[in-house]
Amino acid sequence: MIRGADITIAQLRALLAVEEAQSYTRAAERLGVSQSGVSHAMQSLEQRVGGALMVKTPQGVEPTALGELVLASARKIMGELQVLSHQVSHHHHETDTTLKIAAIPSALHGWLASVLSVFSSRYPEAMGLVLEGVEEEIKEWVESGVVDVGITTDTTRLNLGYWREHFDWQLIRQDEIVAVLPSSHPLSQHASVSVSALTEHPLVMSSGGCEALIQQIFANSLEASEGVVQVDFWVRDTRTLLQMVANGVGVSLVPTLALVNKLNADLVTRSLSPCGVRQLIAFWPKKKPLGPVGQQLLQACGA
Repeated sequence: MIRGADITIAQLRALLAVEEAQSYTRAAERLGVSQSGVSHAMQSLEQRVGGALMVKTPQGVEPTALGELVLASARKIMGELQVLSHQVSHHHHETDTTLKIAAIPSALHGWLASVLSVFSSRYPEAMGLVLEGVEEEIKEWVESGVVDVGITTDTTRLNLGYWREHFDWQLIRQDEIVAVLPSSHPLSQHASVSVSALTEHPLVMSSGGCEALIQQIFANSLEASEGVVQVDFWVRDTRTLLQMVANGVGVSLVPTLALVNKLNADLVTRSLSPCGVRQLIAFWPKKKPLGPVGQQLLQACGA
């Protein structure tokens, strides 16, 4: 058993940097510390949790199963610290004119991170805070003023009156929802698969950003047969989901942006029949219209 006080913020920050950079050297450069400092932080953290958190692969270093578990909590902890910092500044009436955004993981890692990198280099003083969260967390952060803009799956039609009363929003991107299967799975022999065919197998689904949309896809597909979908496993992290599918635990539905640089030879994707599409929106409080920096960000996102 570990003691929470033994795990430091520096160790969690090192873990997140290594996972994002897929390299100890690049992680050290991002953090502005020596490589030995990152290695020491990682070794100390691994001693605390009782196992290896990263493993070397031909593509770089990648999380182990234990690493995925710790990473999920580390992201949440670091996000909450950023929220706390903002709330303390607000309490002391410190003025912050920078743009603060929050996004679901698949949008942030699969596409938005590169957009923000270019945007920040063009407007170096514009960005103040970037948080990662699930849909309900992001909605709360936007409503409470922790962030100025949320980027999430478009679920406005599920409660349109509420959205029209509280928010303004704009479509900024869309991607395809695909079936993810073990490469040896019988359904992998088909060019496309139906949702009803997937429900005949154990289902592994992510709750990390488009849970409501996935449930709606199942509901629409099975409406005629009045079927009820039973999801066997809900996980938050996409890599954990893919590892479970690759090991034959089940099959899944995943947006393509969530799969960027994450597929391997043990997995295949197949289009849905009929085709499944996810739309991503940027939204902000109706009582606080977007300023010039926010409008520039929407343009950078291709809206």
